[in-house]
Amino acid sequence: MTINTPPRLQPLASVAPDEPTLLLDEAASPQALFEAADSRLSAAQAMLFTVATGSDARALDGQDVANIAQAAQLLASDALDLMRAMHGAHLRAAGRRQAPGTIHRFGHGQGE
Repeated sequence: MTINTPPRLQPLASVAPDEPTLLLDEAASPQALFEAADSRLSAAQAMLFTVATGSDARALDGQDVANIAQAAQLLASDALDLMRAMHGAHLRAAGRRQAPGTIHRFGHGQGE
């Protein structure tokens, strides 16, 4: 099943592309996108820190490790999508402040 979404709504990479259930609003402010990405990365970091430093970490079985890895991958994937959208929102906001027709060329030695 293909769902037509407005161009500003993009499915997260972590969901099935043929039936997206979680959509990212690329028109959201860079601040809102940053906060959503930050919360997901912080959750993944805290979970992995707990496993790495916990006294019971050696008692984890293979299924526990697989579940933790899947959760960390999902959170990191969502955060990456949000950061990419944040970058796009930043570029759009910066473009609105430039004179119409201004072309930016970034390359080596030009402040990449």
